[in-house]
Amino acid sequence: MKCDMVDTMITTFILVMMFILGAVFGSFACCQAWRWRYHVVKKKDLGQWSVCMHCKKRIQWYDNIPIVSWLVLRGKCRNCHKDIGVADFLSEISLAVAFLMLSWAYLLPILNNWTVLTLHPELLTVKLAVFVVTLVLLVVLMVLAVYDAKWGELPVVLLILAIIIGAMVCVLRLKELSLTDDGNLLEGIINTLIGVGILSGTCYVIYKGSHEKLMGGGDWLLALALSLALADWWLSLWTIFLANLLGDLIALPGALKTKNTKVHFGPFLVAAFVIVLVLGNCLPLLLQASF
Repeated sequence: MKCDMVDTMITTFILVMMFILGAVFGSFACCQAWRWRYHVVKKKDLGQWSVCMHCKKRIQWYDNIPIVSWLVLRGKCRNCHKDIGVADFLSEISLAVAFLMLSWAYLLPILNNWTVLTLHPELLTVKLAVFVVTLVLLVVLMVLAVYDAKWGELPVVLLILAIIIGAMVCVLRLKELSLTDDGNLLEGIINTLIGVGILSGTCYVIYKGSHEKLMGGGDWLLALALSLALADWWLSLWTIFLANLLGDLIALPGALKTKNTKVHFGPFLVAAFVIVLVLGNCLPLLLQASF
């Protein structure tokens, strides 16, 4: 009983710390999106410290605490009382939840099977690498999601970075597959390529077929990074389905109201990716526990 209580406390502590870490990186991601935009438009650097985009005054550390400061200040600058914007809060809370969910789906199973995995150090290293690199990918994806949501663009440099990191996750997943007893490396490669065709290929066809009216040119490159990281055709299929569903439910009503058919699809791709990534890893475990 005591041992179970200790395990629960440790698990809770890990998840809380990952939530906080995600919030910090969410704040960082939103800040980098603004810095990137300012550099592109103004051809200037915002400098080392965070500043209000209205009054250009430095934001003090106590007003820069992820999630908490935004709620305390009610989304306004302390100096000029202008709206800071909901994007900052959403990026912080979204990445905090994403880090928590991925830790629950990936890190906790590793820790729960630590004794067994230490007997296979190479497999343990690869599993931890998949988790860490996926978190790095999430930070890059959040910068892209914020940028696309606010300005309707996906910077090419960040897309290339996301594709490189997605390819790294893919290689690590294939390596993990090759280290398991029932793993088939060739089947994993084919599975990944089919997933790329389903997710990235579908976005490319929509982009070309609609002449950028329904989907932008960067969306299929973003989908390429996501499909590589998923490395599974079934998960890629669910991602494109869920991204379209989220887009229809959230963005379509507003688009119809304003008669604007162009939807910024990047944030929905990223959201669907995180949901599918977590459920794809946890559902088999939950089903196994149920039976």
